[in-house]
Amino acid sequence: MAETIITGIIGAMDVEVKSIAANMQNVTEKVISGIPFSCGTLSGRQVVLARCGIGKVNAAICTQIMVSVFGVNEIINTGVAGAVAKGIRQNDIVIAECFVQHDVDTSAIGDPVGFVSTVNRIYFETDKSIILRLKAAIGSKARAHMGTVATGDQFIADKKTGRKIHETFNASACDMEGGAIAQVCALAGIPFGAVRCISDSADEKAHMDYPEFAAKAATTCAAMVMEYFKYFES
Repeated sequence: MAETIITGIIGAMDVEVKSIAANMQNVTEKVISGIPFSCGTLSGRQVVLARCGIGKVNAAICTQIMVSVFGVNEIINTGVAGAVAKGIRQNDIVIAECFVQHDVDTSAIGDPVGFVSTVNRIYFETDKSIILRLKAAIGSKARAHMGTVATGDQFIADKKTGRKIHETFNASACDMEGGAIAQVCALAGIPFGAVRCISDSADEKAHMDYPEFAAKAATTCAAMVMEYFKYFES
């Protein structure tokens, strides 16, 4: 008998998960380490939904709890991001092919920038099967890009910094959680995928654009995640 898939869905903020929560059925709720988890079904599939909070530590704690406590066997990260590559606009979708952590830097002792020790890698690839289902879910409903997402504990609002992140890692977008989730999933052997909707251009206008576009971008992204469950093989 095939293993039952339990999908963990992680968003950093309420705006990134509230529409998903509103569509779940048979929900039970639990708070662990200050993080609210909702267990239930979505399109007939078992899911665990969490609002992890902003930043890499919160995201990593949430991911490990999902694996260790709730027994999820795949994880999807949904939310907004800033664009750092040319040609990517507000409300475009970026499906992550891999993640890096742009704020990890032990280059002073000879490592390349972004090198994560213990796991000894820079890039954390996402799961190809999840990517295919996300691509099918998006279809022609939004402008979609495949690419690298760079994670760090910074809100990038400086064109020079965004350009450097792009040039260093060939990144398409930047966020504050995905790289940490990807690292925990890699260590746990859990398939992981992520979809991002662009809220700003990670430049000097980001602090003005973000409040205006974040809610719309988050809702767009959440809709793609809910559509994702229609593309499992029966």
